[in-house]
Amino acid sequence: MGKLVTKIKSSKLVNTGVVKKIKDKIYFKFISPKEEKKTDKYRKEILDKIYKAFKGCNWQLMSGSLLRYHRDNTMEGQDLDIYILRSDFDKVKENVLKEGFTIKQVFFMPTKEISEYKFFYKDCEVDIFMVDYDKGTYSHRFTLEKKDSKGLKRKVVNNTQKVYGNDLVSYKRNLHYFSKNKDYKYNDIIFKGPLKIEESIYDIYGENWKVYDPTYDPRFAPSNNLATPYEDAFSYVFIKPIKNYEDIFKDIKLN
Repeated sequence: MGKLVTKIKSSKLVNTGVVKKIKDKIYFKFISPKEEKKTDKYRKEILDKIYKAFKGCNWQLMSGSLLRYHRDNTMEGQDLDIYILRSDFDKVKENVLKEGFTIKQVFFMPTKEISEYKFFYKDCEVDIFMVDYDKGTYSHRFTLEKKDSKGLKRKVVNNTQKVYGNDLVSYKRNLHYFSKNKDYKYNDIIFKGPLKIEESIYDIYGENWKVYDPTYDPRFAPSNNLATPYEDAFSYVFIKPIKNYEDIFKDIKLN
């Protein structure tokens, strides 16, 4: 049944034109808030397990959760975006699965390296982004669909749904303050964040980060640290979340 539903969701009929717009509105109005409430319920449990799994690593809670924590003194209504140095993740990635997480989705860069893992824990999504270090510079990639996308393709093979096409873009952003982390506390939650928290937030959200901006789009802001786009990114969604990294490539052929 899951494969049939995924095939229907992958069809052009529901991913173009008016139908797609209706589907997106339903998602952001009803489904997304429901997912955020799940994260609110299990945030401490998830971050406790991440803290344990990534012991000794350079990992940091970033993006919306960090912004809301520092600016608004809350994390409610925010998903979890974790950034970790790729070389550290490679050493401890098995710990994530041992803590009860499963793999729901992986995002590939045009170089065919994985830039992001979407893990599941008790039906909560946790995005873990790989941070690369090259010639003295830290950077990460995030993948988004172009606005008014018409060229996104989806294909279901066994347990995987491939999402690809020129309208799926990988964006590379430099992280100028990622080198050092420290402990932060939110209520009874302890998590890792950047040593220079305001500089790190400024790096992603720009000079107006202190004011809520519903128009913020990471593809086009901030002007002080614009992300570089790379087309032909691709992603694989696992219809039934998988429990080991080897299964990522079971139905995937990287040419």
